[in-house]
Amino acid sequence: MKQIEWDIIERKLEGVLSSDEEIRFREWVEASEKNEVYFHKLETFYKENGFVKEITGQDVDMSWGKFTEQLKEEKRRKRRTLRYWAISGVAACLLVGVLISTWMGRDNSVSSEETKTIVAGGSKAVLWLSNGEKVELENNVDELKEASVRIVNSGSVLSYEKNQDTVLKGRVMNKVETPRGGEYGITLADGTRVYLGALSKIEYPVAFDGAKRVVKASGEVYFDVARDTAHPFVVEMTNLDVEVLGTSFNVRDYADEDYVEATLVSGKIKVNAGKESCILEPNYQAVLDKKNNTLETKEVDVSEFVDWKSGKLNVRNRRLEDILNRLSKWYDVYVFYVNEEAKDIRFYANIDRYSNMNELLDKFEKTGQVEFRVKGNVINVMMK
Repeated sequence: MKQIEWDIIERKLEGVLSSDEEIRFREWVEASEKNEVYFHKLETFYKENGFVKEITGQDVDMSWGKFTEQLKEEKRRKRRTLRYWAISGVAACLLVGVLISTWMGRDNSVSSEETKTIVAGGSKAVLWLSNGEKVELENNVDELKEASVRIVNSGSVLSYEKNQDTVLKGRVMNKVETPRGGEYGITLADGTRVYLGALSKIEYPVAFDGAKRVVKASGEVYFDVARDTAHPFVVEMTNLDVEVLGTSFNVRDYADEDYVEATLVSGKIKVNAGKESCILEPNYQAVLDKKNNTLETKEVDVSEFVDWKSGKLNVRNRRLEDILNRLSKWYDVYVFYVNEEAKDIRFYANIDRYSNMNELLDKFEKTGQVEFRVKGNVINVMMK
């Protein structure tokens, strides 16, 4: 079979090919009847199951009818939350026989009755007022007051409303922290909207004054900054600072991760990391390597880095270790690797962050590459 890049097949299934890629795809399909049959099988598989797996150089003509019938039965038994699934490689050949034997010929350790269901996180956060008072936000749907500023809590979003006639004596600071498995939204006094991911923190004034609007943050935070050209908005992270006028961007800076990311959705931002700095345009990302203290920029698909705030986890050719590291904070689990090589297996996926994690691990196992043993909130990962 003539080979074609997997990304082109994947984008064809999603209906997002460029005109040049469409020409290449058509040339590949029309090159032989076997290519056409192969793609139709992939297309059927994708429609029936919602995911595809890529493996190189294997026979694709084994027991297709039996396999797709098994997919239909599986689909009837439980809701599917994975839109597509793939392992990255050089050629795009689906090993049907391996998938059949993997699916039908073994017990599923993740979905066994003894395994505890790992539920997703939710709206959980703590507000620290200027006087040191601690407020559990998810249990306090009410109105608060801080230095004449009205604070409204909905149970998932905290909003600051400053009366135009209010004059504050000195800067009054508040802080919001999310735990493992928590997230929360905040609307600051200037109208800037903030979304905190799990294990994240932001400190901010209840009302902005001075030449700049400065906040301090850590973890993963998405900002939709209210435009004010006279007062730049500055985000001070542990390892870098971001300065903007009015824009949307995502920052990720966790103490246990080797890289810091600033991803721009719209507008323009300046990223400062020690002596290094860069200016980002939309669809670009600045990455700081904390080990080498180097700052690099690259063009990215921003959806992969910001869809979390919309309830999705968008993964494109990512290492298993990176995927599970992100998920562990949201699902409040701890991951250990029996085999180090399991960390480097790469996947594509687009999943619902609010589904239970067992369904996700089950999808990983069905690739035939890895196996999981779950005990409480600890996941052990091993090569299959």
